Amino acid sequence: MSPSGTHPIQRMRPALGTFVEISAAGRPPDQLIAAIDRAFADIARVEQLMSFHRPESDIGRINRSHGAIEIHPWTARVLRLALRLAQTSAHRFNPTVGGELVARGRLPDPATAFIASGHADDIRLEGTRLQRLRPVLITLDGIAKGWAVDRAIARLKACGVSDAVVNAGGDWRCFGTPRVIRLDSNAGCIALGQLTNGACATSAAGRNAQDFPAQLIAGSEPVRYGQWTVIARYAWLADALTKVAAATANDEAPEVIRQLGGQLLDPTAPPPPILLDDI
Repeated sequence: MSPSGTHPIQRMRPALGTFVEISAAGRPPDQLIAAIDRAFADIARVEQLMSFHRPESDIGRINRSHGAIEIHPWTARVLRLALRLAQTSAHRFNPTVGGELVARGRLPDPATAFIASGHADDIRLEGTRLQRLRPVLITLDGIAKGWAVDRAIARLKACGVSDAVVNAGGDWRCFGTPRVIRLDSNAGCIALGQLTNGACATSAAGRNAQDFPAQLIAGSEPVRYGQWTVIARYAWLADALTKVAAATANDEAPEVIRQLGGQLLDPTAPPPPILLDDI
């Protein structure tokens, strides 16, 4: 039972390369179902626009372009966030490494000429008009996944929902009831405190995990095998900061993540108190 006294409605659908679950409460059941449907529609739209795996997406069109093209305002928004974080993180986060990931077999071949990687200055974005200055391949799959979660949360709030969680595998965000942050590890399921009105993302790097784009940046700290969990106000930021954490020395990572607007959780430390969205 939610604080509002209504039973939550839960729905799960395949999306974003995983299964996305939405739980919402605080309105009559028919209104909750309608709100959840609208949230899933927003998630599907983000996937259609920003998936590297879809040739017809904005990202697919960008990566085959030979001049300036118009893109959807949502895509422009996420690209702007990605480029800004690339600059502020000293390029530990880099959305232009699709070529290297294609070469490693992590992403599908776009059947166009490309270079392994570049940096934020290789992309000129003015409003919704974008031009690649070199043939870099842009990939937004991680940050776009988090932004899709954020869009779903915004939709639920706009529909009057007072309590909800959107969980897209390693990325989730909630508001209303505090949710326990749980991390699966070799030692079992670890509770890392609680989160309310914020987002959490967990990413892993290792022999059985996808390579982090951050590890491909010349001069950055080598990505270590391991797992990183970050909380932040937004899911897009939490997801992106896990990549930054993986490319930062252990003793520096907590402060770097804090300066960029997140909090790196330590599974070996005692659980913190309830973590609010004003971190």
